[in-house]
Amino acid sequence: MPVFSIIVAVDLNNVIGLNGDMPWLKLRSDLKYFKEKTSGHWCILGRKTYNALGNKVLPGRKFIIVTRDKEFMAPDSLIVHSLKEAINLPELNDEDEVFVLGGGDIYKQSMQFVTRIYLTRIHAEFEGDTYFPELDEEWAMDSEDKRKKDDVNPYDHDFLIYEKN
Repeated sequence: MPVFSIIVAVDLNNVIGLNGDMPWLKLRSDLKYFKEKTSGHWCILGRKTYNALGNKVLPGRKFIIVTRDKEFMAPDSLIVHSLKEAINLPELNDEDEVFVLGGGDIYKQSMQFVTRIYLTRIHAEFEGDTYFPELDEEWAMDSEDKRKKDDVNPYDHDFLIYEKN
């Protein structure tokens, strides 16, 4: 059975999205971190997140798309109609780690079974309509890597890893 992990970038108020996209400028270090962590792994995501990624699987990953739309098809991905169905797919049996990529509703639903969260905290506030759930006392920070803004990263940000107690 794999470890199920969330990977997410949030602002200081836990904003993760605005109108189906991230409300901040791209952070190169976060994109690199995301690629390093998720490459070679199965990723679970909602249909809207798949759409936001250009309706294609990111290189070096395999996608499981969760959608209520029984007619939805994506030839490059597995399609399921519930998160429970996704986490019980036999394709995941031999995996060491599976990543949940969002969006907001998928993150909320997955909090009951994930045991690790890779959270990029962006030190800025943005307008948003989608939020990541607040972490409660069952989550403990395992590591913290602080980064300062620079030529290609317009915001200070931290890479935080939380483990479920």
